[in-house]
Amino acid sequence: MSRDEYINTTSQNIYFTALIGISFLWTGTAYIAQAYRLLSMLPGSVVNLITCGAYYVCQAIGIGIVAVMFAKCPVIASGKRIPAFVTIFAVACTATALYSSSLTAAIISGLLLNLAIGILSGCYLTRLATDVPQQRRGIVFGGAYAFGCIGTWLISMPMSSRFLWHSESFFVIAALAFLSLLLLKRLVPPSTQEKNTDNLRAGFGKNVILLTASVVFLLSAQNTLGFAFPLKGAADSVYIEFTRALYGVGLIVAGLVSDKDRRWGAICCLAALAFPFGALALGSNAAGETAMWMLAYLFLGFWSAYRTLVFSDISAKRAMPALAVFGLLFGRLGEAAGTLGAELFNGTPLIIISGIVFVLLIALFFMLYQKLYASVASSEELERQRFEEYVARFGFSAREREIFSLIIRGMSNAEIAGALYITESTVKFHVGNIFKKSGHPSRAILTADYKLGTQRKFTD
Repeated sequence: MSRDEYINTTSQNIYFTALIGISFLWTGTAYIAQAYRLLSMLPGSVVNLITCGAYYVCQAIGIGIVAVMFAKCPVIASGKRIPAFVTIFAVACTATALYSSSLTAAIISGLLLNLAIGILSGCYLTRLATDVPQQRRGIVFGGAYAFGCIGTWLISMPMSSRFLWHSESFFVIAALAFLSLLLLKRLVPPSTQEKNTDNLRAGFGKNVILLTASVVFLLSAQNTLGFAFPLKGAADSVYIEFTRALYGVGLIVAGLVSDKDRRWGAICCLAALAFPFGALALGSNAAGETAMWMLAYLFLGFWSAYRTLVFSDISAKRAMPALAVFGLLFGRLGEAAGTLGAELFNGTPLIIISGIVFVLLIALFFMLYQKLYASVASSEELERQRFEEYVARFGFSAREREIFSLIIRGMSNAEIAGALYITESTVKFHVGNIFKKSGHPSRAILTADYKLGTQRKFTD
């Protein structure tokens, strides 16, 4: 990658981090503010069913609309008009939800607001698959959502941390929405992608997509059930403001880890679901229970990152942008199902049902892990394997292997001599032997044979 390409890619990654982050900040703040508005009118249990049940279903519907649009009308779906119009519509719904004295109007405007949130989330998160390289998707997503999560916490701090309970919060939400519209002006259509049939044969067919959707659904349902466990110490000592800070840190860590190795991100995601059981097992130990609960919120970032990245990667590999939002879509449906389960059951029955879901999830998760990750080497491992097979084919000596590794990096004889602390004439001698053994008369042909020849071998 040239310097200009690197600068352009980095600039694009920063742009999408900002666009997704600002969008998540103002929509997340609006979501919480309208939930607080309902709390002033209805009992908490009813508000929980509405906000984490019905509203999440509305978000899933909005996300599904975007998926259909990207499948049927990708040019329209990837443009600026839809997110611009939906942003204005969502701000109007927020105003109605916060200022209306009618309970019916507040609930209906909340339903429409969350439908709009789903559409905006779908529009922006699809661009993770179409515009952000796989090795940077984790940190772009994690950084954006961490910005939104921590930003909402900071916004809530005035008025003794009750700012979002007041209708004045609408003006902050509207200002942030306007900022997102300014960022939207820079949005350009995604680059076209060619469908890679090799990836279909490699295991990204319909069965894998269905299995992935099932895992994401169960992950989200189990996460919601786990956080409904009847705990004593954590309930009195873990505050929502602090948990959002932990969640933000967890999102950044999850993004970095997932970009380094998707396998570690997947394992940490599953581990996050075990912390509520650990907290429950500690019984009357309030300090230990609280520590486990805080770790659960920290690791929650891995769950959020995994369900988004797994479908973003599949979408990019299949060149099907419509698949990119499936992670959030099935995640929202799973959260809605978990909310309903937590309302229907409590105490021991809730723990038993959660345990059953957890066991089923582990079984399906490792089936998916085997298909997606078990046989997949990291880029460094794959490159090392290619190198070892190539040099073994021609029987290069240890010194010739060292020099060959520097030749394919584009280094001259003088640069190789300096790097290995040998004379340039020694380098020339070994380079001559490399040409003889490989049968290639020049560096250019040798390098091309290594890079193109081995690439054909590993992609056939």
